[in-house]
Amino acid sequence: MRKTFVVATAALLVALVGGYFALGAIVNHFARRQVDALFADLGAAGIEAHRGEVRFDLFKGHFEIENVSFTSPGQGSLKLTSLVADGLTRPDDRRFTARQIDIHDLSFDGPAPLAPMVDISYRAPKIEITGVEGPTVVTPDGTEPAQIALAVLEALKVQRVAIPESLVTTRSGTGNDRLETDVTHGAVALEDIAGGRVARASIAPSRFTAGGAPANAATGRVGRVSIETIDVAALLILLDPQRRAREENYRTLYGTVKVDGYELKADSGLTQRWSTIEIADVAIRPSAIPAEELLASGQRIQQLAAKGEQPAPAEMAAMLRAMAATYDGLRIRAIAFKDMTALEADGTKVELAALTAGPLNEGKLDSLALDRLKGTEADGSSFHLDTLKIGGLRPGAIMELAADAAESPEATRDIAWLMRLFGIVSSFTLEGAEAPVEKGGEPVVIDRASLSWSGETDALPTRMAASLRVTGPTAAFAADKPVFALVPDGMQRASVALDIGGEWNEAASTLTLAPLYAEVSDAFALSVKLSLSDVDDALFSPQPDEALAGALGASLAALEITVSDAGIYERKLEEAAKQQDMEPEALRQLLAGFAELLLAQTVADRPDLEPATQALVAFIQKPLSTLSLRITPRHEQLPVMTIVEAVESGEPLGLIDEINVQLTQPLSPVTP
Repeated sequence: MRKTFVVATAALLVALVGGYFALGAIVNHFARRQVDALFADLGAAGIEAHRGEVRFDLFKGHFEIENVSFTSPGQGSLKLTSLVADGLTRPDDRRFTARQIDIHDLSFDGPAPLAPMVDISYRAPKIEITGVEGPTVVTPDGTEPAQIALAVLEALKVQRVAIPESLVTTRSGTGNDRLETDVTHGAVALEDIAGGRVARASIAPSRFTAGGAPANAATGRVGRVSIETIDVAALLILLDPQRRAREENYRTLYGTVKVDGYELKADSGLTQRWSTIEIADVAIRPSAIPAEELLASGQRIQQLAAKGEQPAPAEMAAMLRAMAATYDGLRIRAIAFKDMTALEADGTKVELAALTAGPLNEGKLDSLALDRLKGTEADGSSFHLDTLKIGGLRPGAIMELAADAAESPEATRDIAWLMRLFGIVSSFTLEGAEAPVEKGGEPVVIDRASLSWSGETDALPTRMAASLRVTGPTAAFAADKPVFALVPDGMQRASVALDIGGEWNEAASTLTLAPLYAEVSDAFALSVKLSLSDVDDALFSPQPDEALAGALGASLAALEITVSDAGIYERKLEEAAKQQDMEPEALRQLLAGFAELLLAQTVADRPDLEPATQALVAFIQKPLSTLSLRITPRHEQLPVMTIVEAVESGEPLGLIDEINVQLTQPLSPVTP
């Protein structure tokens, strides 16, 4: 188990002050024995502890110890020049109080307690603790420093802790990923500490610098930080395996955190500002967080980095999986970054009203959203976005996939791995976007683009819905792309509408694909509804063979089609006629006659198909018309396998004997 030195300091404080009164007499010899006994316990736990002079004064209520240090190989060292307690009293046999305790020149150097891949250095010239009350004797769950400190912290009451100034430096990464930071904190105040919880905390505005790799060089400022509720004991519980296993309920780690502004200026020329940052209700479930695995993986990677070596794929995968599991024990109600402005060296300017996230619960982030993004690029062109929202994001699932990819890169080519991508997120919505394009001059406008799905984990979705409404210059489409064929000649801008939906009814064993809708302005509109029966869950299997068998085992229930010509037929007909050196009307009649001849031969013995045949011929003869058909099986079932075989044989018209075709009213299109 990893030992922390802040833990050791807390244990020292209570052992010294509590032991002072428990002795019943002020004798320096016994005081030193009390300190030495504590230091011996820490030594047995792997921490080398040293001290200087110890002094007591019963009548003045004064206690003092000098030159205290704790060191552990690979874990760093904590030192303090002196710890002085004044106003010591003993209200009864079980409790003591101290008016004030001052710690001078506290320093820590080593890996961060809960982030061992980060080397941290902390300096606090003075720490002032007022209004201390605690037991003379504390009985921890065990002899580990974390267990001792947890028992002490939960037993203590403190009115206020003040740190007038402090400096934190961090070092992490190597090469181009090297990051070094120096943060000079303003005055820190912690108020009303009891049961291991801090009722209120504040940090005056702070300054920071960043360096390491050139790309990371920057300076900045963090505004005043105000916090309501900090559960320090919850963090210490993570270091106590026995206690952590018993903590199955969520504990609020932070009630609310508010930062009054953040500013950054990078050497690259980037400047960025946020007006406020707010975080609400951060809670952890200690029993669900694999603290040992996280610490062990972090220490291993840190050791390799010190040697200039990269972790083995299995080691990196282990760390990613431990991090992924952490999300199952983390809960956050809301995160909000508000009013951001950024300016890059080339003159590009960006403004964002809000970046919000939450709630996060059971490993799923309900919403991650950008609101009212706008900006101007270096060339003067502008862009904006009303809303971008991602729903059902699972950060842990992303890390699990990354772990599999790190351990076995070939797994990313496996269909089963790809199917797991559907479990990462459940929806995406973009509204009110406008951006310039390289070709076409005028911008592309996306009124709405959305995609959502649901289903079993690691399988194809059983429900899906997608929608797109976009307008843009036709010059943005490459002429050699298939989509360009759907855009009428001579049109400068086009509007496109697409809707796709599908849902499987497990109880009825049916699959309905609707709406299937596409529309291009001044070109065409197409609505399709496809219904399949005899559909089982094999269709959604991540195994290709099973999915194919499930698809071929289904049967056609109904197919409804409505196609409306809005100008594309006439435009393409004119283009084809020019290429054939014919009049458009002559070419139209030729096509209609050919279709009538072909269909007449095909349906010669099916007089019931005559109305549909004539409607198709009339649709070819008359531009700007609409054709609506409903196709159903002629017999009880029409397996998809039969349809596929007919298409592959090169004679799809052979299916005429297997289907009924009826004229219908046009399908109601989705509002474009």
